[in-house]
Order: sequence, then C-alpha cells, then structure tokens
Amino acid sequence: MHNGYELDKVFNIKANLLSNCFEPDVWDEIIRLNKEGKGIPQILKDNGTDLIMYAETNNYLPFDGNILHIFEANSFHPQIPALDYPNIYYHGYWINKKWLNAHKDTIYKELAFPPLPTKASKEYANKILNTPSVAVHVRRGDYVTLGWNMPMDYYSQAIYKFYQSYQNFVLYVFSDDIEWCRQNSTNLGFSYASDVVYVEGNTNGNNYIDLQLMSMCEGIVMSNSAFCYLAALLDKRLKVHITPTNREV
Repeated sequence: MHNGYELDKVFNIKANLLSNCFEPDVWDEIIRLNKEGKGIPQILKDNGTDLIMYAETNNYLPFDGNILHIFEANSFHPQIPALDYPNIYYHGYWINKKWLNAHKDTIYKELAFPPLPTKASKEYANKILNTPSVAVHVRRGDYVTLGWNMPMDYYSQAIYKFYQSYQNFVLYVFSDDIEWCRQNSTNLGFSYASDVVYVEGNTNGNNYIDLQLMSMCEGIVMSNSAFCYLAALLDKRLKVHITPTNREV
C-alpha cells in the first residue's frame, strides 16, 4: 500500500505469494482488472478457481461466491487457518494480539530485524537503549485526507500520563510528517518529556527502520496505525503502551 511488499526485503521471508502462481502476463491482467474495480476473488472464480471468501469486514469488492463468515473486525478466531477448503481468500486486517500469542515463537523468529544499516540509525538505537525511552507515533499523510488522524489532545493527554508516572523520560517522535510535529510540539504535549528526539531520515524504502527503532523503546504512545501496533507487538522491552482505545498507562 505504501512502500511495496517488504517481508522479503526486511525479514528475508520467502512467502508463498499468490502472484507466484501465475505467469507474469496473467498476473498483470489480474492487477489491471483489480484496479478497474473487480475483486481478486471474483476474478479467480470467474476463471474457474473453486474458492470461498472468509471475511472479518464487509468492505470487500463484490463477490458472488460463498462468503463463509463476517464477524467483528480484529477479533480472534484460531480455527480459521485449519478450515478444510481447497482455496480460501482471507479478507480483513486480523489485528489482534492473541494471534501473536498463539504463534509467538514462529513470529519472533521470522520477524527478526536485520542489523541497522546506517550510522544515524545506530546512533538513534544506542540512545534509545540507554535512556528511559518513550516513542510516540503520529500518523499523518493519507490519514489526514481520510479524516482518520488522531486529535492533538490524545497525544498530549497520553504523554502527560507518562509524565505523571515517570517524569524523566526521553520522547522519540516518529511520524510521516516530522515538520508538522515540530510546529505543533506544544499542543502535542512533547514538553512533558525531559528531552525530545525527532527521528528523521528513514524514508524512500527505509521506513521500516522507524518500526525497528520504535520496537526498542520502553514505552509507546500509539496512533491508530498498524505500523506502530506491529512495533509494539515486536517490542520485547515494552513496559507501557497507550493506544487510542485504551488511554491508561
């Protein structure tokens, strides 16, 4: 969606991709049809593939095949990987910590970050690991256009909770709009921290380094983004986190 498919680049995971099941010209045609508004499950079904859709949300493109279930988004249903159907198309986000807990050993082994590649990122990491570190993730970009961005008072109140409990901590700011964060630092509550570090330079394919550095912090103020949620899930040092749906330290 944003930086391309990165499991192989970042984690060296050679996943069994759907695109590998087709000749390049066939896959290009599937993508063309998808961009024109036809769902991939429907394209596959129209071309003779026997499949069902298993969906946790109802925001999929039209599909006239069998839709097995639709239930509350981001819920946990451990039985679904073992469903006895020849081809299943899973539609949803599947964001629930119980998935991590159920497969923790495999996930921590496979989602192991590579060594940090730049001098700047190593310096950030060294400081994070040697200070009482709290990360704050401010998602802007397309969220602003969509109206999904969190209000500034959410961040201010969350950071204040850290101040009440810990007082002396260094705040590490991660964002796709660092300049906006600088300009609005007071309203965002950054002044509650004893020091503020704006993490910069991880763009143009190196965005995962922000994820990696966030996963080293002892505390995280999360946005409503899967990016920082994954950082929290992979953070073995994490002591406290605040989310938009659970604003307590």
